Amino acid sequence: MTLDYKNPNDWGKSPLTDRALRLEQFKAENPEQWAAMISADIEALSTPLESENYPPFTGTEFLATHETIDDHPYAAAFGQFLGNGIDADIANILAFGEKRFDLISEDFDDPVRQLATRIYSRFSEMGYWDKLPQPDSNIDYDVIPY
Repeated sequence: MTLDYKNPNDWGKSPLTDRALRLEQFKAENPEQWAAMISADIEALSTPLESENYPPFTGTEFLATHETIDDHPYAAAFGQFLGNGIDADIANILAFGEKRFDLISEDFDDPVRQLATRIYSRFSEMGYWDKLPQPDSNIDYDVIPY
């Protein structure tokens, strides 16, 4: 059974399904804007990055260059953001310690944005970004709160 943004029973199951439903709704109600967004994304992917401030791995590029999530320099944070339904590109930016919650939503009451903020705060309280990760760092993933 596929999800339908018009079906109220499909909403509220998880942040991931709600995000997918919002995208489907936007796509159905704004086909011209959707096509423009897709074209812009394709053009952005074909344009080389010139800013050194941008994190080195995003979505499909990360998957093309790494076999597992453990290869990510901030794997614990990246995995927490991904596992809680946050888009891979946004999860990557947040995993590098950037406070870019506006990329999730402009709405401060958005549940996914609030969840990302709580995850980010927990990692900050732990001092996760205080030191650069070492390749052989022993992170105890069982201790990380979520």
